[in-house]
Amino acid sequence: MRSFSLQLDQRACSRKPIYFEDHFSSERVSDLSVSIDAKRGIAPMLTTRFHTDSDSLAPTIQRLFLICSMGHLVLSSVSHADSPSPRTQVVLATYRLEHPKTSGSAFIIGRPDPSDSEGTNLLLVTAAHAFEKMDGDQATLVLRKKGENGDWAPMPTKIEIRKDNKPLFQKHPKQDIAVMSLKLPARLVSYLPLSVLANGDDWKASGLEPGSLIRCVGFPHASHFKPSQAGFPLTRLGCVAGFPLRPYTKQGRFLVDFNTFEGDSGGPVYYEPMGNHPAQVKVIGLVHGQHFIDEQYALIYQQGKIRKRLGLAIIVNSQAILETIESLP
Repeated sequence: MRSFSLQLDQRACSRKPIYFEDHFSSERVSDLSVSIDAKRGIAPMLTTRFHTDSDSLAPTIQRLFLICSMGHLVLSSVSHADSPSPRTQVVLATYRLEHPKTSGSAFIIGRPDPSDSEGTNLLLVTAAHAFEKMDGDQATLVLRKKGENGDWAPMPTKIEIRKDNKPLFQKHPKQDIAVMSLKLPARLVSYLPLSVLANGDDWKASGLEPGSLIRCVGFPHASHFKPSQAGFPLTRLGCVAGFPLRPYTKQGRFLVDFNTFEGDSGGPVYYEPMGNHPAQVKVIGLVHGQHFIDEQYALIYQQGKIRKRLGLAIIVNSQAILETIESLP
């Protein structure tokens, strides 16, 4: 009797451990068990041990890999059922900023708390001009809550953006980025991990070029248009329009070919790296504004200006967001 052990690193997530066993007498395998200890957010190790009295292992190994594949499929299906997809996670982490004078979009990033190994610091990320247009010390962040019946409802929440006329948010010195610590319980919000923000290495490996598909999430004309009574944002699809995209030190902003409107400022822009299964997302920037063409006209009794949209949005590079986060006190 010979004993063998095989370990496979399975990148999948589940809320609960999954265990299953099977026996294959036809392959002269006296014991075969597969267990997946799948803690959410951690790549689990799949360990298989089996015993056989046969010198020919090919049929057994073939069956073994079949079972491993089955286990991966089961695990993936459980993960997808329990947690939202990466695209939906971006939607859940994006919120509307409101103020009597203006509105904007913002998203929440969670990063590990250095003083608490199990804690998370929440960071609110938006366009700096969104905060700058809001006078006073407070703004409203429209959170959402899920009722017992599964229905979502908006939950407007006052947040402090200034204290004694001094901003509580950190601005990037050159780009239209503002980041602020969010003093809310993590259980009240959805947030994205810090690793979702594309850094320099991510940009180099991205393969992004003119024509690459990307998505933006936000609240266009939020004061007049509410696409969701529960306060969820819209997701729109476009592609990279400008060139070159790098280096970041010279190309801190880039153009994409979709319309943005008042209220979209501060919303995240992301792409899906190729070859990742299940799909992943990387936030590559946030919405700064839109390109316009202004035309002056003069008639005998009237003159004025007509503003036309070019359909080109201006996006601030995600590396500016990371720099702003790193500069937080």
